[in-house]
Amino acid sequence: MANVLVTGATGLLGGTLVPLLQERGHKVTRMGRTQAADLNADLASYEQAAQALDQSKPEVIINLVALTNVDLCEKHPQEAYLRNVRPVENLCLWMQSANRPCHFIQISSDQLYDGVGPHTEGKLTIRNHYAMSKLAGEFAAATIPSTILRTNFVGRSYREGRISLTDWLHSALRGMAPIKLFTDVMFSPLAIDTLCDCIERSIIERPLGIFNLGSRDGMSKADFALAFAEATSLPTTNVVLSKASAFATLTARRPTDMRMQCDRFEDRMGLKLPRLIDEIQRLAHDYL
Repeated sequence: MANVLVTGATGLLGGTLVPLLQERGHKVTRMGRTQAADLNADLASYEQAAQALDQSKPEVIINLVALTNVDLCEKHPQEAYLRNVRPVENLCLWMQSANRPCHFIQISSDQLYDGVGPHTEGKLTIRNHYAMSKLAGEFAAATIPSTILRTNFVGRSYREGRISLTDWLHSALRGMAPIKLFTDVMFSPLAIDTLCDCIERSIIERPLGIFNLGSRDGMSKADFALAFAEATSLPTTNVVLSKASAFATLTARRPTDMRMQCDRFEDRMGLKLPRLIDEIQRLAHDYL
């Protein structure tokens, strides 16, 4: 089992990943900027990053630090750089200078894709500053031995104040206010538990390179929401089907087809990723 440092550990993904790694015998140090973390450090500062890393001496670093607010990244590209690129640069600089072996796992995004999917790893289309900053983070991670996972996930949040897509859906479908569901935005996420399992496999196998990591197929966000409603026996009377292309109030342009082809990860790890409809059924048990 490995000595693992998880940066951004107090966020949405970290709330599920850290307990899973601990249950499977890994020694986990949580780095963040809240009291819930074991180590507090501003990773935009190399001095703070190096001090924390010297203290924890990790064998594996999993970087979950990210500014995922797409519109905020569009309005403030410097902030996007400081949150999505500089921490990766500093972590990798420490790894290059430290006289000890260490593997790096960078969590990237499916928003690097657009056009008709599913997309292979080399088929990039950058639509906004958020995607550009995530790509720049990948470039930094690629300077050292690393696993770069382009992914998206859905599932329950176990962090106070952080709600997930399915948390929002579960609440909104039970309400009376109309909710807009986009029929022209396609994606292929994994359930958060499945993603965490794949990250743990990456700790053990340590594959090198860039990998798409999602469900074996995909669907529109509208179809996802309707399937989730059916699986959780929730009404859809307040659902309004719409198109993102007609929604002009967003600051940043969003991609409309982020479905990924994940054969490379499956072949390298010797597994078959689940279908999205099966992941929805899995999620329904958490909410029921």
